[in-house]
Amino acid sequence: MKRFLILLPFLLIFSSCDDGAGGGGAPKEEEEPAMTGSSDSGGGGSGEVALGGDRQEGTIADRYETALKMIRDRDWDGAREQLLEAMKRSEGKDIQKEIRGHLKLVERGILAQPTYYTPEIFGMQEKMMGKRVSARGRFISGGPVGKVSYYFWLDAGGKIQCRYEDLPLDSKQKILLLKDGAEVLVRGTLKSPWGSNPNPYLELNYFRLEKLAPKQAEPSEEKSAPARSSVPAP
Repeated sequence: MKRFLILLPFLLIFSSCDDGAGGGGAPKEEEEPAMTGSSDSGGGGSGEVALGGDRQEGTIADRYETALKMIRDRDWDGAREQLLEAMKRSEGKDIQKEIRGHLKLVERGILAQPTYYTPEIFGMQEKMMGKRVSARGRFISGGPVGKVSYYFWLDAGGKIQCRYEDLPLDSKQKILLLKDGAEVLVRGTLKSPWGSNPNPYLELNYFRLEKLAPKQAEPSEEKSAPARSSVPAP
């Protein structure tokens, strides 16, 4: 019995060699498939970060790393775009929480940018054309532009058209429910006149509601009492 126990390890070794005949040594552990949108995308991120998109769009980890670099360079607009895309693709709560924290930091950077009145924007349009511009003013309802885009007017010492096709869905929903007179802050790329609007317009990438429109005075529901006659009754 004792002799059998001594030989048992050797028997197990030979048995495993027979089962794996033809192999070159111990079999490697099967690697878990990478969470990517394509089979040949490389690098970027651990198993805890859900990777999405193709090689041209980049993975979530790639976008997150790019956003952090942009934050260091104070490119608030670019960093926000990268973080929003990473947030849209991510699934883990931890990574989403971290992205939201960086989005708050980026928003503070955007809010710190100078705002311009409409006459200033139009007066410096050659210098500002194609660049990001911030403006603050009163919201005025607009309508559709073509088949897919919508606009509203911003009254900032004069009306400027703001188109918001590229805004996130939650911002679009806010705009559609807003009443005239609300105070808003916008930021977007100044573009050349197009369509029926003869002036440059802003293609928005950021929208912030700062104050709702004042409530209009509602007519009193109380009915006025009938006036009493001063003529004495007979």
